[in-house]
Amino acid sequence: MQKSTLTSVWEGCYDGGWDSLLHPTAYQHPAKFSRRLIERIVDHTFEQGWVKAGSVVVDPFGGVGCGGIVCAYRGLKWIGLELEEKFCRLAEASFALHARHWTTLGCPQPVIL
Repeated sequence: MQKSTLTSVWEGCYDGGWDSLLHPTAYQHPAKFSRRLIERIVDHTFEQGWVKAGSVVVDPFGGVGCGGIVCAYRGLKWIGLELEEKFCRLAEASFALHARHWTTLGCPQPVIL
């Protein structure tokens, strides 16, 4: 059996930041997802054929909604689960920054529970 020569490059996953993509109060969360890492993970799921536009992604560590922002812009329906209500409110505040763009672009709106 021939070994596959296809490889994935996962460099630079911690470069960059969220800048104005998150509501300023969302920075209160102590463990925000790296933007480049979540983008790379989501892109990888598309590359592997595990998701396609319109697929539902459930994130059991919803936090302040970082995954929801990335997924929405890539056409994925994101449902985040978060135990702490204050972080749910922070996620909703960040989602509000993007709602008009998502509507204009026809992106699904992420949901945090």
